[in-house]
Amino acid sequence: MRTEQQIVDDANNLAREFYAMLGYRAQEGFRFDLSRHPQEQAMWSMACRAYEVIQGTDVEDALAQLSD
Repeated sequence: MRTEQQIVDDANNLAREFYAMLGYRAQEGFRFDLSRHPQEQAMWSMACRAYEVIQGTDVEDALAQLSD
């Protein structure tokens, strides 16, 4: 079982991969979940949805648990 931090890290890594598929680069450790840029927000949303479909885990719930 993955920790909340691992889930959020996985989703950020997945968002980075989606971003790269569009020809963009993000620094290692860049937090797509904190970005205000529309394209970066879209990558985060796509990563969260993909993670939920594949793993059955809600990334936003994991992120909220980290904030508590």
